[in-house]
Amino acid sequence: MRELVMLGMLPKEKQKAYQQELAAKDRKRAQKNQIIPDSYQDDDFFFIAGYTSGGAPYGVTWEEAGENGLLDE
Repeated sequence: MRELVMLGMLPKEKQKAYQQELAAKDRKRAQKNQIIPDSYQDDDFFFIAGYTSGGAPYGVTWEEAGENGLLDE
């Protein structure tokens, strides 16, 4: 449906309604995927890329960051 809206292939009344619906879904998706800046690091991780379904963080550890020259000297 998104592609039909983008191409403007729907009747005018449906086009506007679907555009609004898709915009609302996009806003909701953006809010859901928003990362809180404070959660990028912790005592174990230099950069937290995400969390497993069980809630465990994964990313670049402080040790890995030091080995790869990511830390200021």
